Amino acid sequence: DLNKNNEQNPYLLGDLVGKQGIENRWEKYLRGQRGYQLIQVDAFGRQSQGLEESGWSLPSVSAKPGSDLELTIDYELQKATKAAFAGKNGSVVVLNPQTGEVLAAVSEPGFDPKMMQQGVSPDDWRELIENPFKPLLDKTSGGEFPPGSVYKAVVAMAALEEKVVDENRTVYCPGYYTLGDRRFYCHDRKGHGTVNIMRALMKSCDVFFYQVGIELGVDRIARYAKAFGLGAKLGIALNMEKPGLIPTSAWKMLTYRLPWAGGDTPNISIGQGYDLMTPIQMANLYATIANGGKVFKPYYVNKVTNQVGETIYEHQPEMVRQISEISPKTFAIVRKALEAVVMDPQGTGKNAQVPNVTVAGKTGSVQVVSLKKNSNKGQNDVSMNWKEHAMFAAFSPTENAEIAIAIVSQNDLVGGGGKSAAPVAGKIIARYWELKRQRAATAQNVKQEDTHAVQEKAN
Repeated sequence: DLNKNNEQNPYLLGDLVGKQGIENRWEKYLRGQRGYQLIQVDAFGRQSQGLEESGWSLPSVSAKPGSDLELTIDYELQKATKAAFAGKNGSVVVLNPQTGEVLAAVSEPGFDPKMMQQGVSPDDWRELIENPFKPLLDKTSGGEFPPGSVYKAVVAMAALEEKVVDENRTVYCPGYYTLGDRRFYCHDRKGHGTVNIMRALMKSCDVFFYQVGIELGVDRIARYAKAFGLGAKLGIALNMEKPGLIPTSAWKMLTYRLPWAGGDTPNISIGQGYDLMTPIQMANLYATIANGGKVFKPYYVNKVTNQVGETIYEHQPEMVRQISEISPKTFAIVRKALEAVVMDPQGTGKNAQVPNVTVAGKTGSVQVVSLKKNSNKGQNDVSMNWKEHAMFAAFSPTENAEIAIAIVSQNDLVGGGGKSAAPVAGKIIARYWELKRQRAATAQNVKQEDTHAVQEKAN
């Protein structure tokens, strides 16, 4: 027997053990206690009743089931999230910005965990490990991606706080930015003309952020990014969690033995280059913008109850820090600009609009090679690595937000964040508000029925 006398590892050979995610983190609560009964056998291994007939009894211990976890996951919202993201690869994370609760989390493609219990065939295992979209990886916290223009909200706040820009300063965008002998192009090659910070965010003007990024410098940008907890693990205690990366000049020298180059800054200013974030970091970033600077640690488990119904663990929301580097005024300016991204007809995120409620967010795309150059080819003819990642992060409503969301659609053929990821977010946010209305109506009906029952009893 394996470890049968080890109370710290009380498993027997063949026991099923949680190896990933929540089942791994909460294994000690979930596993229960093995039961056993001693029996007497004869020399041939047949059960004998000799001791019982003599008045002796052999000891036995009843098995005890494990405890129950109450997750923060909203089952109906989780179903809606998975349905809205169907057919895509990547991840979606939905948070409560006021607590850090994870309301929904999807990582695609997935796999059936029962395969691991029943034994995986060599062919099935090869298919899992050779799949370029990594179905064995929990991308919600373990997938690191350049955030693209989702990151511009951070650069905007840094620029406002450092007085590099104010609401009135404008930058002219001809469709490109010249730095030395290099040209850095805007996603709209025709240019956006003269833009201030509000319009630059609404239209996702790269040239504006190239300019302010150069003026800020990488280290000042990094200081504000790290205030949100970016570039470090959030501490959600899942075994695949990755820290992402917020580059600095010192980091590049330590990693590559090279000084920070001027041409590096335009790229990181629009969330490309060395920048890396996990989907749950993106969602938490926008949750923090929504709530005015409260950085919460995301969590999946509300409480644990044993088999007699006693609560043996109850989670309390954990605020890691209140961001002091960014003023309430700056948060308000950026929230207003992010609202225009979605609610203005000219905004890049207009496809995330939801009737009768405000949504604030930011589109993003991480492009390697434009599909426009390969428009005469079908999907199967275009290298997966040429298809841009589509990003979108948002919260709703704009003030006193109840839901924050981040979407990463890997190598999405449909297009950028505005075309592909924003509509997914719109469906999920709409379903959140629909569920809230339905549950409020149900609660009201129950209350009325209880009131009627009390009145009838009194009569």
